[in-house]
Amino acid sequence: MDNTGYEQVYNQLKHLKTIISFKKMMTEGNVNVVYLGNVTQATIEGVTDMISEDLSVRNENRKVTKRVYHVMMESLQNICKHADSQSDEESNSLEHGLVKKGIFLIGHNETEYFITTGNNIDLKSAVSLREILDNINSLDADGVKQLYRDAMTNSEFGETGGAGLGFIDMAKKTGTRFEYYFEPDSETSCFFILTMRVAKDTDS
Repeated sequence: MDNTGYEQVYNQLKHLKTIISFKKMMTEGNVNVVYLGNVTQATIEGVTDMISEDLSVRNENRKVTKRVYHVMMESLQNICKHADSQSDEESNSLEHGLVKKGIFLIGHNETEYFITTGNNIDLKSAVSLREILDNINSLDADGVKQLYRDAMTNSEFGETGGAGLGFIDMAKKTGTRFEYYFEPDSETSCFFILTMRVAKDTDS
């Protein structure tokens, strides 16, 4: 087998491993939407409209619907903020047609909704992102609220860690921990998988 053949097999195995990583999410409950491809403003609007309609049809609780919608929006926008894209169409803003490759999955079981995203990210960004997520996961509810207040009043954080504010906000609104995984993809990038959960119990 020549180098091209080995590369094809390797890429197929990586693709299979990625699918297996999502299998747990897909088998633990009903999957509403799976999207794989370019993420643009139009994509975000289309996916969120579709899920919002589905939640309405199933008469989901208003508070739960708002939380799910918020996490969906942040998750899809985070793909655009973090994804390492080689697309010729790539630009610097959603409004001007930013194109980033990613995968988005949302489903539910008896007790919760789960929103999972996946995208390539450069290793330098992955290191700082892991620090952000680990820090948030180490805090209790009061600690997350305080971190959010600090971030909102810290201009330096706003300039260098604006994407982190979105993660803090998601943790504050859902009260759940981030489940994430970085799969090495090359010497300079990895595949970032992130899951957030929204409880159907509205007491919290």
